[in-house]
Amino acid sequence: MEGVLKLFKSFENLPEEKRKKIIDVCIEEFAEHGYKNGSTNEITKKAGISKGILFHYFKNKKNLYLYLVDYVMKYFSNIFEDKIRMMNSEDIFTMIRDISLFKIKIFSQAPAMYEFIAKAFLSPPDEVEEEIKKIYSKLYNDNFKALVQKFDTSKLKKDIDEKKAIELLFISLDGISNKYIKEYSSKTELIRNADRIMKEFEEYIHILKVGLYDMTK
Repeated sequence: MEGVLKLFKSFENLPEEKRKKIIDVCIEEFAEHGYKNGSTNEITKKAGISKGILFHYFKNKKNLYLYLVDYVMKYFSNIFEDKIRMMNSEDIFTMIRDISLFKIKIFSQAPAMYEFIAKAFLSPPDEVEEEIKKIYSKLYNDNFKALVQKFDTSKLKKDIDEKKAIELLFISLDGISNKYIKEYSSKTELIRNADRIMKEFEEYIHILKVGLYDMTK
């Protein structure tokens, strides 16, 4: 739902501290209870605003939820795009490994936001499913294009399609990083197990590299 943040000017014009408090409360509520069971009564209670004011800003629960999805995705997307731009390596395996490890670090620092967006994408509510798919598709394509521009394809095996190779890497390593995020619920646990995580990542990378690269080059 492109430009969804611009639809709620009255909310966007609030002082940053007040706006951020409402956003954080909403994210925590939906992260814990999901869209269907998330309570706008609890949100207004914890945010210190009336229900009438909340719906003045967003009209309904659906709009509120989509606003939050767009907000969280833009937050994470901006961080990952900056990371990709700063990368100097032309080796796609190195770049995606670094992005995946970076993703674990960033998500562990914002667990409520991660839990919220994971539920939104893995089990989207029926009434907002199509809008969420559009938001995810745009994000995926933007990051995909950014990586393709940096990808040196000269090492790929001759019979391997470049686009499908990158898609396979995205799917594989995205799943691996999500595994660690679920396994280690705190930043401290991630740091404590960093060596094991890195070793396993290198093993996954090696398997993918052998399958896709011409190792004689």
